Amino acid sequence: MKKKKKAKSLSSIKKKAWGIFSQYIRRSSANDYGLCECYTCGTLAHWKHMQAGHGIGGRTNAVLFDQEIVRVQCVACNIYKSGNYTIFTTKLIKENGMEWWEKKLQDSRKIVKHTRADLEEKIRYYSERLI
Repeated sequence: MKKKKKAKSLSSIKKKAWGIFSQYIRRSSANDYGLCECYTCGTLAHWKHMQAGHGIGGRTNAVLFDQEIVRVQCVACNIYKSGNYTIFTTKLIKENGMEWWEKKLQDSRKIVKHTRADLEEKIRYYSERLI
């Protein structure tokens, strides 16, 4: 008798979706040599050595996969400077306007529960764009 394959946990699917989304953000910002620039400090490094940082902290489900506020960041800005939000938010507001920013902040407080289907769709969507 064959053992039934255990379904992956929602958290493991979410982690995979984040990994692919993060890679998409970094690779889509890279030049032909694989280099991309940190959104907040300008450091240039290969996309594999960069991170995908959020303009709104907390990595809640409401902002986790929001392409409009996720940018390439170096480890120093994203981790050691806790997102370097002073520069990050200033740049986002200059690019999109204060009204847009206030709406993003408001939306970031909403409760969002990703379903298995939502996360699997994100995995499929961003995986297709990495090819």
